Amino acid sequence: MKSKELRAKRAKLIEDARALANGETMTAEQASQFDAMMAEAEQMMGHITRIEQSENATKTLAEGIAARAEDGGVSPDQQESEEKQQVRVFSSWLRGGIEALHGADRTLAINRVMASQQSFKNDGSMGTSTPAGGGFLVPPAFSDQLLVALKAYFTGLDEFDDITTGTGADLPWPTNDDTSRRAKIVGENTQIGQSGMNFGNSTLKVFLYATDAILVPWTLMQDSFIDLDSYIRTCLGTCFGRTLADHLTTGTGDGMPLGVLTAAAAGPTSKAAGISYDDLQELIYSVDRAYRSGAKFMCNDETTKQFALLKDTIGRPLWVPSLTSGVPDTLCGYPVVPNDSMPDPTAGATPLLFGNLKNYKFRTTKAVSIVRLNERYADALQTGYFGYARFGGGLPTAGQPLKKLVMSAAAPAEPTGG
Repeated sequence: MKSKELRAKRAKLIEDARALANGETMTAEQASQFDAMMAEAEQMMGHITRIEQSENATKTLAEGIAARAEDGGVSPDQQESEEKQQVRVFSSWLRGGIEALHGADRTLAINRVMASQQSFKNDGSMGTSTPAGGGFLVPPAFSDQLLVALKAYFTGLDEFDDITTGTGADLPWPTNDDTSRRAKIVGENTQIGQSGMNFGNSTLKVFLYATDAILVPWTLMQDSFIDLDSYIRTCLGTCFGRTLADHLTTGTGDGMPLGVLTAAAAGPTSKAAGISYDDLQELIYSVDRAYRSGAKFMCNDETTKQFALLKDTIGRPLWVPSLTSGVPDTLCGYPVVPNDSMPDPTAGATPLLFGNLKNYKFRTTKAVSIVRLNERYADALQTGYFGYARFGGGLPTAGQPLKKLVMSAAAPAEPTGG
């Protein structure tokens, strides 16, 4: 089934769920049916997302090749040919290490290992050592596909401003909040006043992340049918994705990135235990108009489920499921970004974020490397692999472009309409 058909089916399912709650009260059976239907809608959204990401992956990879060809001053065909060689060498290296390669392929592999070691030498923030065995700097196509895998696991990455640097050195970032600056009426022949722009400075750091070892039995590696690089890429995407989802959402900034929810300013406090129409309006208008352009909500599925019953003051649903590929659901007219690392809407929690998420900076370096552990697991007839890379994140701004709803400390209650 195509994503468009699934979206229509999901919208109908949500509409039927709402119909169960049209009365003033819900029976236990109706409540159970409602929960089951909303859970199915959530599962369908996951399936829709995977289908659409698969459809977009080929286009994204082709665009990456074209961009790298332009940067290198070669034709897209030549760039694609060179990258195919890199992929072939990488796949052979995964299966047999350097010893399995000969001639030009062996030279290419050795050069990439040396490039990986060089890229992780001391740049002001990292140590000088590299893991035993030498990391293999992965081909560009693998890096692109790994990023796709990361975004498939943590959709919030698509919403942040992605900054890529060649090294992991601290990145100074100027900050300025000019929303209060105004012009003045002046008299004729009167000298104008002056005021500085009051720039501040913030620093975007990156942190070295490494996955646990991925163990592959030798018998499986000897079977030609297994797509080993795809298997490892999926494992790395899941490992990095899980951690980044948490750190880029709720990270403290102490020895880890400062998460978007942590960095966001506290907005209004909900008037009751549930999220109401009034709460949403208070949150929206707590963000300065200058920062509301391109604004979106971010929350987890448990919070999203509460929106299914919310209506405005004239009875219109506030949450509108999307029927179009690439277009998210909306709440009060603003897109909703799912993020399972956001907290549930419990007493005192901050389950809902609002603002233009591009103000949050997700920082990566160009170097993503994989280490092949040749001997460590040999007695179990296995080879281990682990990946390491550098990621960071922060909200370097003097303004308050993102606000979070603070839940009342009252006891939990059902969500209320407007």
